[in-house]
Amino acid sequence: MTSQQLVPALIIPFIAWRVYMRARRSIGRQPFKPARLQVSIVVFSLVVLGFAYFGLPHPITLAALAGGIAVSAALAWWGLHLTKFEITPEGKFYTPNTALGLAVSAMFVGRIIYRMITLPSVVEGSLTAPQPFQSPLTFFLFGLSAGYYIVYYIGVLIRSHKPAT
Repeated sequence: MTSQQLVPALIIPFIAWRVYMRARRSIGRQPFKPARLQVSIVVFSLVVLGFAYFGLPHPITLAALAGGIAVSAALAWWGLHLTKFEITPEGKFYTPNTALGLAVSAMFVGRIIYRMITLPSVVEGSLTAPQPFQSPLTFFLFGLSAGYYIVYYIGVLIRSHKPAT
């Protein structure tokens, strides 16, 4: 197996596992674990900063990233209002709105799959390979997905200090 084959063979299963874990956290009652939420906020924020750094030479993609984050704030606020919080003898729990969380993630994952399918055909038909950080739609959908989870998790942390509804 060559290095060109090894990298996708390692990365694709990792991405699939992360997508599965993200979907699992969007379905059903979740235990309230502040440390996990805080780590997720930090990781998503760092990845957004990485995207922003690589998007600096391309103002349109940077604007798309910012637009996705702006739209995601409204979606996260709505998702937070649809979330059920409860305190039981076992501890604190929250139940996110399944449809909204899965839809936000599915849009970004769908875009990545689309790019993976179409990228080889684009490279074969052109003299120069497309640059990975020049797609405003990908940046917008990533900003939408990452921004949603950053704002949503911040909201869950804040709401956890209020009485359960």
